[in-house]
Amino acid sequence: MPGIGGTAGSGASTILSAAGSAATKTAGAAAFQAQLADLAAVSAEATARSMQLRTLTTELSTIKKAADERAT
Repeated sequence: MPGIGGTAGSGASTILSAAGSAATKTAGAAAFQAQLADLAAVSAEATARSMQLRTLTTELSTIKKAADERAT
């Protein structure tokens, strides 16, 4: 009978290992989704800053052209 107890213990260990593996996969997937959300937020912020910089560059270029025309 000791063989039966050992087998049951081994089976329980396998089940717990599989459950732990599933929990690890779920946690990993959640962390990955969180990283994707962070990446999307940073990307949106970078796009907004890029647009601001482009607008500012255009405004400064316009001011420079006007100043150059007055100087001539």
